[in-house]
Amino acid sequence: MNISLVDKIAFLTIIVLWASCVHEIPFSMDSADLNTIVVEGSITNEFLNHPVYLSRLSVYEDTVRVPVTNARVVAVTSSNDGATYYYKEVSNGLYTSVDKFVGVTGTTYYLHIEIDSIVLSANTTMQPVTPPEKIRYSQKNNGFYSIDYVADSYVRENPAKYVLNLSWLDSHNSATLYYYSLTTMDIAQIFSPKMQTTYFPSGTQIIERKYSIDKDYENYLRSLLAETVWTGGYFDEAHGNLHTNIICDNPKVKTAGYFSASTVYIDTLMVF
Repeated sequence: MNISLVDKIAFLTIIVLWASCVHEIPFSMDSADLNTIVVEGSITNEFLNHPVYLSRLSVYEDTVRVPVTNARVVAVTSSNDGATYYYKEVSNGLYTSVDKFVGVTGTTYYLHIEIDSIVLSANTTMQPVTPPEKIRYSQKNNGFYSIDYVADSYVRENPAKYVLNLSWLDSHNSATLYYYSLTTMDIAQIFSPKMQTTYFPSGTQIIERKYSIDKDYENYLRSLLAETVWTGGYFDEAHGNLHTNIICDNPKVKTAGYFSASTVYIDTLMVF
């Protein structure tokens, strides 16, 4: 039996369409890596409800966090009164201390977390902080101002983290800038990519917070910076896991993040 060219084309078309059928595969960014728990918590000498955020990494994207809910979170101190601070979940994955309290310099804080049958722990000691240097800024050719100096990036002692909150009083614009003074100097830091300059108008309010950091927290921040703002330059370091002080009683569960205690010095200035 002879088969016409038209029949052959029709037959081949059916074969191609059958082979290229598309099957829908369910996709959800909420799918989590159950073997990795991220803890981000801090205590300062500010009178507030101190936060702890619990999450797991997404199995699809490591920058996406899947909140951990219904956990039990408690912080206790090493001081003579043996203070205990209970935390409550205020939103998915975010826990804050039930009562507001002020962290005390020199005190060691122990964090205890229970997630189902998993127990996590961490401890940190609040270090003192020195007053920050005067912020220097200047007006540029475009008529706006920008920051010229906050602190030296390298110091021999007393490492610190700086957070600058800028708010334009005549508008709803704002910006948050981060600076670090570390006791190490890395080649990736020296040759890190140039950051975009933030410009602000006259009348801007700057609230500066200088946070004390201990050696372990400094190691965490250094590893975090090496994986983020210092990467993409001429001399990138080999990528690796971030430093962490979070310990898990289950060796099959990996941990990430950090629990810190910092003394904060707050200063406010107006730009004119």
